[in-house]
Amino acid sequence: METIKTKAVNGDIQAGDLVISTPDDVYTGLIGRVLCINLLGSDAHNEETENETDDVHVNFLEFEYSKTRKKEIEAMFTELYGVKKVFCECPIDDAIMAPSELIRITDIDSKMLDKLLESELNAVSYCYSILSSLVCREVTIVPDNSTTASPEMSDFIISRLVNGVAVEIRLTSQELSDAVICQKHNKIIDSI
Repeated sequence: METIKTKAVNGDIQAGDLVISTPDDVYTGLIGRVLCINLLGSDAHNEETENETDDVHVNFLEFEYSKTRKKEIEAMFTELYGVKKVFCECPIDDAIMAPSELIRITDIDSKMLDKLLESELNAVSYCYSILSSLVCREVTIVPDNSTTASPEMSDFIISRLVNGVAVEIRLTSQELSDAVICQKHNKIIDSI
């Protein structure tokens, strides 16, 4: 059987890899395992979606979230669907994701994984620590003052290439600062 790989935010992913959804995705900070990848243009891809990227099927129910995190996920899906959702109604057992919405965390240790399953804040902080390391190496950050009147409230656009496509993430000055601080002080993340 051929192993299918695709590029996530921080490198190749394949079936079996552990991933976390990026903070800029509607499924913010969910943790799961890649079930399969349907490459753009394949019959399986064309039968399922009209997405313009590879389809990455992820089981976000493989791991046990804390009670707090389950409540946060319920709130996320209640807002997304506009009706009250309980955790068991959230469609996350086989979510189809774009590669640019996923960060590979296959080598994460079990203690850190447990921390990420506790709360959205822990998961998002961890994501920003990874994203900030990529910012320093591979991307261009430009201030975007077009949406706000004052420079201190401006957004920053982080541009990165994913599968040859430019992807932009908007961060406020505070979010960018938090990401850089997390990267510089990885010990802070360990103690969350």
